Amino acid sequence: MSTKIQGAVAALSALALLTACTPSSDDPDATRNGANKTAEAAADPVFRVGAITSEAAESASESTPSSQPSDATSSAEPSESVDAATAMPGAGDFGEVTESGDDIDLEAGQRIGISVENADLSDISVTEEAHPRIAHDPGTFFDASGTALEADDDAQAGSSTPSSTESGTADDGSKDAETDTKDTAEAVAAPDESAAWISTYGLVADSEYTVKVTATTANGDEVDLDATITVGDSDGAPMSVRTTLADDQTVGVAAPIMLNFGSTVSKDFRDDVERRLSVKVTDEDGKEREVEGSWGWLYDDPQSRLHFRPKEFWPAHSKVSVDVPLKDVPTGENSVGQNDLTLDFEIGRKQVVKADAKSHRMTVTRDGKTVMDFPASLGAPKSPSYNGTHVVMSKAADYTMTSEQWDYETDVQWAVRIHNNGEFIHAAPWSAGVQGSQNVSHGCINLTTERAKEYYDSAIFGDPVEVTGSQVSLSTNDSDISDWVYSWDEWKKLSALD
Repeated sequence: MSTKIQGAVAALSALALLTACTPSSDDPDATRNGANKTAEAAADPVFRVGAITSEAAESASESTPSSQPSDATSSAEPSESVDAATAMPGAGDFGEVTESGDDIDLEAGQRIGISVENADLSDISVTEEAHPRIAHDPGTFFDASGTALEADDDAQAGSSTPSSTESGTADDGSKDAETDTKDTAEAVAAPDESAAWISTYGLVADSEYTVKVTATTANGDEVDLDATITVGDSDGAPMSVRTTLADDQTVGVAAPIMLNFGSTVSKDFRDDVERRLSVKVTDEDGKEREVEGSWGWLYDDPQSRLHFRPKEFWPAHSKVSVDVPLKDVPTGENSVGQNDLTLDFEIGRKQVVKADAKSHRMTVTRDGKTVMDFPASLGAPKSPSYNGTHVVMSKAADYTMTSEQWDYETDVQWAVRIHNNGEFIHAAPWSAGVQGSQNVSHGCINLTTERAKEYYDSAIFGDPVEVTGSQVSLSTNDSDISDWVYSWDEWKKLSALD
């Protein structure tokens, strides 16, 4: 972390030391008594809560905590470096002295800085009142010299993306109090000898935050601080967010959650956006299901696109709830989220299509049972189908297929789009004679009219279609839904969160 913070913490310590050592009169006894009184006063923890500039916070995030032992031959300690001397902010960067009950006014996009004198920080929580379930900002802790401290991963209670949480209802229909507590972000425990903390994420406009800090004195006494941060409105341009899915829609097990923004979300603000999003999966009875998944920022088209996919296909017969609280959240230096968004949809049966260009067959399994096994014709050698996991995107009973590359315009029936590169599963009565023995299409999966109709009636958005046996494979470029083309490790790298 940045040496910019070292000066702030060191300045606070120096101020405290200077106060304790300053005589109050020329009388030696008075000096001694005054020093004792000052020392007694200094023994009480002194908290400061305020804004850290984005520049200082960004600089802090670019440095790493020092874990190397001291070197006796070194000519200077890290805090004495030229960069540290020229980059140190003043003690005021941590704000005025703060007492419990204080209300602090800060600006949208600023980071929170918290420091304590005469004690060590024990834990910190910053809760956004309008969205208490958002995972707590892990921030970075510093010791009294300004050195960034490595946090214990087990102690980072709220540092990850918001997780699924169960909710309950009391007999009278009201929210169960114990369950409601689980929906609130937990505090983050501080490493030993923590004297200051800086948040990772910026503040949201037109919001209120509750700050709770616990510090421990040298005598082992715990002292609490409760304060409120009020954030004013922002003059940033509003940026909308929408989704292609609909409430109560039933989708296939490969359907990603797709968020489309009205403009481009700056890369510097994508972690602020992503950390606020939550996905909750339950079974048909409302019992929570653990599903590993991750958000991924796809290439801008030209607006930003953010998708969520599970590591494996969704568990069949599940319910998914998505919370996207992005109103007034910074999305760039001069833009903020225009709206909040929620989405509740269902995962239907697990229907998987497998089409093999070598065997010239298409099989359909539903919840593990084969329900269709058809002869088919896939892409000809000059216009092959693409290996990889496609996803059903849409379907039409009657559709006109056109291709500039192959110079044709053909009306077809029972067309199910599986990629926006022109691949469909559709009726092709003209190739019925070679279906099961040759590949003659322009990349589509050809079936007889009767078989195409049977499959068409069963297909829903999000069903996976796995093509094998071809000499070419799907690319992650030029695709609305390329989520399953990425390996899981590749997909996780698309997240803006560490």
